[in-house]
Amino acid sequence: MPYTVSLISAYLKNLMEGQAPLRNLEVVGEISEFRRSGQLYFTIIDGGAKLPCVMFADSAARGLRCSLVVGLRVQVTGRITVYPQGGRYQLYATRVEEVGRGPLNEQLQQLARALKEEGLFDPEHKKPLPVFPKRVALVTADNSAVLEDMRRVFRERNPYISLVLSPCRVQGKGAAKEIILAIHRAERAGVDVIIVGRGGGSRDDLLEFSDEELVRTVYACEIPIVSAVGHEIDYMLIDYVADVQVQTPTAAAERVAFPIDEFLGTLVNYHSSMVTAVCREIDGSRERLSRLQQGLRYGSPSAQLTRHRETLRQSGQFLQRTLADSVRTASRNLSDAERELRDAVKGTLLSYRNRLGVLETGLAAMSPYRLLKQGYAFVTVDGKPVKGVRELTEGAVMQGYLADGQFTAAVLSVQPNEE
Repeated sequence: MPYTVSLISAYLKNLMEGQAPLRNLEVVGEISEFRRSGQLYFTIIDGGAKLPCVMFADSAARGLRCSLVVGLRVQVTGRITVYPQGGRYQLYATRVEEVGRGPLNEQLQQLARALKEEGLFDPEHKKPLPVFPKRVALVTADNSAVLEDMRRVFRERNPYISLVLSPCRVQGKGAAKEIILAIHRAERAGVDVIIVGRGGGSRDDLLEFSDEELVRTVYACEIPIVSAVGHEIDYMLIDYVADVQVQTPTAAAERVAFPIDEFLGTLVNYHSSMVTAVCREIDGSRERLSRLQQGLRYGSPSAQLTRHRETLRQSGQFLQRTLADSVRTASRNLSDAERELRDAVKGTLLSYRNRLGVLETGLAAMSPYRLLKQGYAFVTVDGKPVKGVRELTEGAVMQGYLADGQFTAAVLSVQPNEE
């Protein structure tokens, strides 16, 4: 007849716990994960296996001889038990003492020191994240909760960002190779940011993220990389070389996906400010134009000609009176007086005509419309006159004024003359 699960679990429990060698044994290994929840739960590993351990509070009070930290090499005394509800065996520890740092931890420390000496962790090599990314690559396991969490954050914050999935394994031997290939695929896809993420795990689960080749790949990548390996206690070497490190993939998505609602609100504010500034500039220009028109009307050739005609009229009256007086006082020299008078009138008229010509030429030279009609333009940016190309930047919006109207243009490129 078939056996029940409970019967098999009970059989294995009695079988293992009945073995004398497993009732009191000493095991040496390196702590790979540790948590405290009333009891002490930790895992010890060596090169090929792991053993979950639990130490109750009363046993810890008597037999805990060191502080439990990841990477510490310890000797654990206790007995093997079977936990039927979890379907696993574990070591009930009664004594824990330190025997030194584990070889795996020492190897990671040596590798970290070597990479740091090479400068791979220097801050000056880290690239800033783009403010407005258009395409983001997600390097993580396909069909995972991590992937769905990041997709959800991007949908909520900015659905206009295009997501490119570059799937790979993120745990187990050989996962580092797959992560490297996934990063290269993301580079070829032409993305703006790469997020490398997974949802946490024990220290030995995360060892692939300290692979030397992976660290060097992240360092050499020309696209900014965000390390989002979900953990809080230990840092993997990829965290030190990545351009940005965050605790969780969700936090990475929030860091990269700029909120579109806030961005659109900012654009509306900028648009309102620009409209206000343009209207203010137009009003000021109209006022200046009115003053210039008044000045032009006063200094126009016709106005000056009218004034000179009045001057000539008054001069003519004066000359007529002078002539009458001269006739009355010098009738005997009438011929000479008439000749002198004609010469004086001609000279005066010629002088006024010459002066009038000079004034007309000066007015024409001073008129701003003369330059505008010759093809020149008056250009402003944000209401300020532009005096040279070095005051322009690519994408700047210019307002230009010509003889017959005005225009708005954007700067495509700036090419200043060489000094």
